[in-house]
Amino acid sequence: MNSTPQPGAVIELRSATWKVLGASTLKLGYSEVHCRGLSGLVRDKEARFVWNLEKDARVLDPTGVHLVSDTSPGLSDTKLHLEAAFRHTPTTTRRAITLGQAAIDDLTFQHLPVERALAQDRVRLLIADDVGLGKTLEAGLIASELALRGRANRILVVTTRAMLTQFQKEFWTRFSIPLARLDSAAIRRMRNRIPAHYNVFDQFDRSIVSIDTLKRDAQIRDAIRHSYWDLIIIDEAHNAAVRKNTTGTNSQRADLARLLSRRTDSLLLLTATPHDGSQESFASLIEMLDPTRVPDPSRLHRSDIEDLVVRRFRTSPEVVADIGREVPKRELFRRSFPLSPQEELAYQSVADLHLDLDEESSRGRAIDLFRTTLAKAIFSSPAACRETLERRIRGIENGTARGTPEDRDRLLALASQVDAIDTVAFSKYQDLLQLLRDLRWTGRDPRDRLVIFSERIATVSWLSERLRLDLGLSGEQVARVDGGSVEADVRTQQVIEAFGQARSSVRILIASDMASEGLNLHFQCHRLIHFDLPWSLLRFQQRNGRIDRYGQDRPPQITYFVGESTHPKVRQMWVLEKLVAKDVAAQEGVGDPAVFLGAGDTEGEETVVAEAVAAGIGADAFEAQMDARAAEATSHLSLDDEFAALFGDYAIPAPRKAEVAADLAPPRLFKDTFTYATAMIERLSRPEECVFAVAPSVVQEERMIRMTIPEDMRARDGFGYASEGAVDGRYMPEEAVGPGDRIELTDEAQVINQAIDQAKMQERSWPTVQYLWDGHPILEWFADRASTFFPEHTAPVAYLHGRLEPGEVAVILHGAVPNANGAPVVDRWAVVVRTPDGMLRIEEVPDFLSRTRFADNTPSRPIDDLDRARGVIPAAVDRFQTHLVDLRRAREADIQRDLDNVLDRLAALETRFKAQLALDLGDVLADEETLSSAEKRRLTLRRVKEQKIERLFQDWTEWFERTRRMVADPNPHVDVKAVLVG
Repeated sequence: MNSTPQPGAVIELRSATWKVLGASTLKLGYSEVHCRGLSGLVRDKEARFVWNLEKDARVLDPTGVHLVSDTSPGLSDTKLHLEAAFRHTPTTTRRAITLGQAAIDDLTFQHLPVERALAQDRVRLLIADDVGLGKTLEAGLIASELALRGRANRILVVTTRAMLTQFQKEFWTRFSIPLARLDSAAIRRMRNRIPAHYNVFDQFDRSIVSIDTLKRDAQIRDAIRHSYWDLIIIDEAHNAAVRKNTTGTNSQRADLARLLSRRTDSLLLLTATPHDGSQESFASLIEMLDPTRVPDPSRLHRSDIEDLVVRRFRTSPEVVADIGREVPKRELFRRSFPLSPQEELAYQSVADLHLDLDEESSRGRAIDLFRTTLAKAIFSSPAACRETLERRIRGIENGTARGTPEDRDRLLALASQVDAIDTVAFSKYQDLLQLLRDLRWTGRDPRDRLVIFSERIATVSWLSERLRLDLGLSGEQVARVDGGSVEADVRTQQVIEAFGQARSSVRILIASDMASEGLNLHFQCHRLIHFDLPWSLLRFQQRNGRIDRYGQDRPPQITYFVGESTHPKVRQMWVLEKLVAKDVAAQEGVGDPAVFLGAGDTEGEETVVAEAVAAGIGADAFEAQMDARAAEATSHLSLDDEFAALFGDYAIPAPRKAEVAADLAPPRLFKDTFTYATAMIERLSRPEECVFAVAPSVVQEERMIRMTIPEDMRARDGFGYASEGAVDGRYMPEEAVGPGDRIELTDEAQVINQAIDQAKMQERSWPTVQYLWDGHPILEWFADRASTFFPEHTAPVAYLHGRLEPGEVAVILHGAVPNANGAPVVDRWAVVVRTPDGMLRIEEVPDFLSRTRFADNTPSRPIDDLDRARGVIPAAVDRFQTHLVDLRRAREADIQRDLDNVLDRLAALETRFKAQLALDLGDVLADEETLSSAEKRRLTLRRVKEQKIERLFQDWTEWFERTRRMVADPNPHVDVKAVLVG
């Protein structure tokens, strides 16, 4: 048995070829090798083997490569073989290579998160840009960059139920990243077919799932604990942050997010509201990214975390410079209406409501909460108020809610007053109908749709029924989104999709606040109506952001309602309009709108507003409080590092590192991806290949390839996930395939954008045109196919008459110097040239390709005698291995210097952690015998926490050492890719 192979070595084992990612020693001295498959059925699959027990396993000797004379026309097979190898090689450059290349508008401010991510050794980033600035697109750019570096083979996206399809579609249409959508319907299909011991996430390298599915499904949660990803993206990450008023649901989400943060190398958190106004809330997100940065969660220092956060507002100069002229200015309309006599009576009763429990000061807070809930309900609709009253009355009657019989009678009396508010007496609803008459809105124009928001589900339900009747609309024309069970996620996605489709009959979308986060509702809509104002400025902005966002082509029209009462107490309760005024101020340059209420999340803001309503301080006093908080924030931002950590922006440029030659992008033989794809399609279209049932077409003038999905791109067994005969989800989502299993590929980003827009005008919302760029998975299929031209451990030999000197031999090689995980730290392509006089020299691949005009038409001639080519290989391999060792030695000093800086920073942070521990729990005393029992408990707790701190820093130290230090192999593995003779 050979000695245990080093990371980076290529081995032959069980009739397949594998690359060694790592090696470790087991009990009894056995060696385990961790491998990734390179060929056939095991390609890109990871496995572990006990090396000592694999009797037929062997390390492949690069000098033993089998040479095959290439007789293909124009040496096309050699060229395609090389191009596939070039493109399959991950780049190690830290320079961004996707900016300006993806199928999105190239906005300069969106470059910063990408540059920040690439500057990090371990990508950990909180993207907290304002609503509507494209956090999903920024995440897509980062994911694309990591994928091109081989650092995003396994991706998990966690988002809300309503966002599943939208996020999946954005990643596919804009970046060609396929995500398997694991919604409730998909999981239900797979439940009975996937074996109990299988991990669902092992079946999908790239997937998207809702956080509620993860939270509620025990089998899925267990699968997470036994899975590991290259990249996890948590969308709307504020839902998983620790909050001051943490509920059971929020606590479950926070626990789940912490678990996910430990199961990935790279982590992106996306949210426009990264905290609830408290250091602890913000610190909980930072701890997910890098727990070594937070010695004290109650005192978060901006200087400790600045490289982990990107946050800009709509008023940030770089944002204004990019999109200020592109986004039409919002129009805000205030609708005031007098309350009807029936409403006045009910409102006054709510304002004057006095329950027996008010006398119990210890329980007064609970009653305040109920009165606030009642006020929110009556502000929303009589239906919502009636529902709240009935629930409370039932609770008193069955003993599940506190209250006396007299309280129940008072609530029953109030309920009868609310019942008296019929549709005619419901003045806000009548004013809504008047608004639609004023707008001459009929529902006939497919581009004039309405979004109506209400906080209360009872109001959403009531509105959907009444508007159908009063506007003469069909059931299909009025849709609603109000949450419901996890199983409702498919229906929710269908409604959101339909609302954005021009041919859909939906004209009004009535939504609860579950639709206020992240969703794009602006495609066919520019009118949004707040049927009830939210008790949170952030929620108001989130709602508006559904139509007031980049890509809106008409001025967004936002309408809200204000009731006018003659009762002083009712007027004092009506403070919500002041939130609208502060939203206008935020749009004009305040920056973080959270400064007005001092919270930072919707729940915290609602509490502040509720206290103002309950106290009856009135609108003017409420506004004065908000102005005072904003003024204090302005003064603190420049003086207080901790305050700036919460409310400031984060936009420092990414550090720049000098590029070295070995870190440049892999070479290219074809001028662009479309030219390469065209050549590969033409090669695979030959009858003898039997790849396509119908010949593909290539229209050069349109830069368009049209083809039918070939058999080997179809799913074999997705355990019920994919439809019978559907495309394999590794290559593209099933929805992206057009009728007749046809797809279209183009490298024209503008064509993709037009196709996305056109898809909104058609019945299907997924465009059949796909973006052909370096990130498209069809290139993986090309690589698989190219591997059949010259199978593993085989290389072509070609004759270059007149382009190489007689007797000159050139060997094109690829090699890498990996880290302990098998990932390349140095990745190198080069040509070793033996001159006619027998000297060896190394030439850069681009220079060689240019010198020999190899990309041009190249006549092919058979080579009968391969001995001359074969004789050069041992010396060429040895020369290239020596070159790689020299590169490693040259890089080691720089890498060690960077690593020392990281380890020094970790050591300094560990010292701060232990100092904070001493402040919290005291120093360790020399004489433990004299300690009291309380002191002994505190000492035990201190030691437990100290061990936890040591494990934490040990884990992070080991990660950096494993990934930054290179394997010191004197004979690194290299691959002979082609031999060219003169």
